[in-house]
Amino acid sequence: MLAGNPEISFRRTVGKARMFDKIVGYEGIKGTFLRSLNLEPVHILLVGPPGQAKTLFLKCILETFGEKAFFTVGGNASKAGMIDALFEMRPKYLLVDEIQHLKSEYQTMLLSLMETGILTQTMHKKLRQIQLKTWVFATSNGTKKLSEPLLSRFRVMYLDEYDFSQFYEISVKQLLDEGLSEYAADEITKSVWEQLPNPNIRNCVQIGRLVKNERNIEMAIAEEIQNFKQYGGQDE
Repeated sequence: MLAGNPEISFRRTVGKARMFDKIVGYEGIKGTFLRSLNLEPVHILLVGPPGQAKTLFLKCILETFGEKAFFTVGGNASKAGMIDALFEMRPKYLLVDEIQHLKSEYQTMLLSLMETGILTQTMHKKLRQIQLKTWVFATSNGTKKLSEPLLSRFRVMYLDEYDFSQFYEISVKQLLDEGLSEYAADEITKSVWEQLPNPNIRNCVQIGRLVKNERNIEMAIAEEIQNFKQYGGQDE
């Protein structure tokens, strides 16, 4: 039996369905997120190379739910800081970007939260404990640095690299949003895809910002492509 006002329920469902409109493709992943958000907590980990919209998924959730969500980056997170935020904010959604950089002791704390919903902290011989119903959504470039128990608590979803049509659509849209002309957006996107060994959307945006105000934009794009090839190094 359905509870509540069907019209209100429908509006909420439509609103949630649109939260990922900024992301091109990955319809299956969007669907899994939406099902998780509408049910009991199913924790989701997105794994893939840089520049594949992993962080954008988390940001879309943060923008949609505001104060109900807490966003942190694994490399910058401290155990005390994360625990304090969870105790004080009691977020419904914990969003951890680059979770592979989260230290092992912090992963243990996260595992406890995901397994039992119970968060415990012993500090200066004092104990505080809280019961939370929290969804954990995270991203990672790989899984080697994550403990097996923690990894087993996630619904792990691997993001394939974009094909050219997807890459082109996303890059051109972002460059147009940055204020570049259609010609410049097209030129940058094709040059990055065709000439760089590990092309990603971030390369396109960076070049776009560097050459945006150049008079001879073709020459500027060519120079920045060469600089990427000569000095860019390898993605992590």
